[in-house]
This record gives sequence, structure tokens and C-alpha cells, in this order.
Amino acid sequence: MKFFIKTFGCQVNNYDSNKLIKILKKKFFYVKNLNFEILIINTCSVREFCQKKIFFFLKKNKFFNFLTILTGCSSNLFFNIFILKYYINIILNSNSIFYLLKLIYMYYFYQCKQILFINNHYNNLKNLNLIKNNLYIIIMEGCNKYCSYCIIPYTRGREIYFDILKILKHIFILNLNTKEVYFFGQNVNSYKYFFKDKLINFYLLLDIFYEIFNNYKYYYITSNFKNLILNLKFYKKIENLHLPIQSSSNHILSFMKRNYKFNFYKNFVYYIKKFFPLFNFNTDIIICFPKENNKFFNKTLISIEKVLFDKSYIFIYNKRSYTSSIFFFNNLKLILKKKRFLKIKLKLKNNIYYINKLIVNKIFFCILKNIFLLNNNFYFTYYCGRIILFINKFNYIKLNFLLKLKFFKKINNYFFSNIY
Repeated sequence: MKFFIKTFGCQVNNYDSNKLIKILKKKFFYVKNLNFEILIINTCSVREFCQKKIFFFLKKNKFFNFLTILTGCSSNLFFNIFILKYYINIILNSNSIFYLLKLIYMYYFYQCKQILFINNHYNNLKNLNLIKNNLYIIIMEGCNKYCSYCIIPYTRGREIYFDILKILKHIFILNLNTKEVYFFGQNVNSYKYFFKDKLINFYLLLDIFYEIFNNYKYYYITSNFKNLILNLKFYKKIENLHLPIQSSSNHILSFMKRNYKFNFYKNFVYYIKKFFPLFNFNTDIIICFPKENNKFFNKTLISIEKVLFDKSYIFIYNKRSYTSSIFFFNNLKLILKKKRFLKIKLKLKNNIYYINKLIVNKIFFCILKNIFLLNNNFYFTYYCGRIILFINKFNYIKLNFLLKLKFFKKINNYFFSNIY
């Protein structure tokens, strides 16, 4: 039998889909086209838009002739709607995916719908697999922060931390050509694991990793400001940091339950950039949060230039079930939301243009991936979300001319931060 996986959502969902592929490949054939007998829908409910896409996909496609399986974050919240209203045969949450083969056999044997929800993460710890050529390693799952706008604690559960020995063991089986490792989780820098009665936190894990694999580059996604430390030795080893700010207004941050103030955030960024001027900070920004008037929005707008973010994920606030912000009054119109979104986007483009100017004619060491040739002279490659430009020594004079071309301006429009 052939199976196909449709994935909605973030990198954690993609990671779960890879685990599903590895589990089901033992008995079935994985296909990437529409010629299949088993359809698996891996869902996400963090953003309202993503959730709407899932329901639209289910309404548009009527699944009569094959087995349909639904998993992911949305399965926890809307399993009764999925099982009654849509043609779903098996529903399970992300902690239950290791039982999927048994559920499929039971479905064909008993010819009845199956629902399975497991709350503990024991199987995730036991079966922490690293897919070949996959640079991402989940070191923890869940969240204990309970920010007022976030649904993750209700869909992914409380924080659970994976065994440090299993993490290090699976890094050993990385492809030899791989030189970059990404650690990630819902709150990656809150990692804590007790090994022989000794507490190993996230930064000690990085230190251990760097001592063993000192020829690797590593990154982590996504961190919480509450768990940051000011030890400079950790920031020597990385080139960029994803540090969500959400808002620059202390008033809005208190309503979001973020437990920090903008000045602490700004001072931390200035402190790092004082020693590492070209250190990159990426962030998340939520605009049009309830009670965010023009005064509070302008603070966020100005802070983008102050902190000099080179990349940001911008989200327009929308209500999520189970979160406390659903009770906040929000009367902002859609036109205003779109205007604010465009203002933030324009400010970030100006940041990128300024950062590009700062680093022109400087030399950096980097790992080359996905190299493209332009006119047999200029080489472009993607690296850590950036465009990197290489020119040979005979065409070095042409660099200033290249900066005036439309091609270079187009690069800026796509939010690529650095050009080497």
C-alpha cells in the first residue's frame, strides 16, 4: 500500500512528519504524488490562518476511497468535529504516532474508526530519531510559559526534555557532509535535564556539544528572553539568535504575560553587539494586540530601528481558543491592521539595506550550500537565511556597479540580510 503525508505548520510538524515516514516505510511505500491508499494529515493550530487552511483542505477534498488519518496539534482541540463532520478514519495526537501501525491494522480488522491520545512523551524520548540529512534536532517539547495569546501549552502540553545522551548519540550519525546543527523546540533555551543528580541546562548542553563537535556550526530556534544568560562565550560560537520580542511596549508586554520589559531586551542586544558588531538578531512581532493603540504601536516601530533587527516574522493578532487574551476587547479594524503590517515591513526593509551597506567589502568564513553562478563571475549561495555574494579578484571592481542593479534590489525585497 502507498501512503502520502500532507503537512501544515512549523518545523516541529515537519519533524513529526519525517518520523511518520520512517515508521510507516517499514510496511508501506511512501509517495509524493496523489496516487495513494493512505492519507495522513499533520495539522497545526498555532495560527488561525493555518487552522482555516486545514478545514478548507478537508472541505475541498472528499476522502471516500482511502484511509484518512489526522494527527498534530488540531487533533487535540477539534477531534469531535473531525470524526463526526469529516471523513476521518483515525485520529491521534503527536505523542501517539509510534502506535500508528497498530491503529491501521485495527482499522482494517475491525472496520471502525480509531481515536488515540497519549499525554506522556515517553515514546518520543525512546524513539528520538535523526533523519539522514536532517539538520534539525528537537531537544524539548511543550511550554510552561502560558503567554496570554499562545495556544501551544494547550496543544503540545507541558515542557518535557529529551535525554542528553540520546541527543549526542544521534548527532554522531549525521551525514559527514553536514556541518550545521539546529537545536529547536517550543522554548529551546529552557532545556533542563538531570544526569546523575546533576542539572544540565541548555547552555551547558551547548558547551558539551561544542567540546565534542568543535568543527560544527550550531544554531537554536526559538529562545525565550526569560532563560537568556549574559555569558559571552556562548555567543562567540553562533552568528545569529532568534529572540522573539512580540512588542516593544511594556504595557502590551504585561498583557501578553511575557515577564520582561523592553529596556532589558534592548540592553541585552546592545551588550552582545558591543562585543560582536555583526551579530544578527531575528525576532517575532505581534501587531494589533488588544489595547494596542497608536502610541504603543509606534514604540514597536521605533524599536525595530533601535535594535536593528535584520529579520522578523510579523503576525497580526488573532484570537485562539483556550488562551486568556480571548477575553480582551479588541475593536481594531482590518484596514488599520494591514497598514500597520506594511509599516513594520517597510521598516525592516530599511534595516536590511543599512546592514548590507555595513558589511560590503568585508570578508567572512562560511559554509557553502546551493551555489548558483551568474555571468560566470559572481556566485550566489543561500546560507542561514541569507544571500552570500562571491566575486573573483578580476571582477572585484564591478562590485559597486552590481549594487546598483535591480537584481540586488530584488534581494533586499526578499529579506535576505547579509551579502558577503
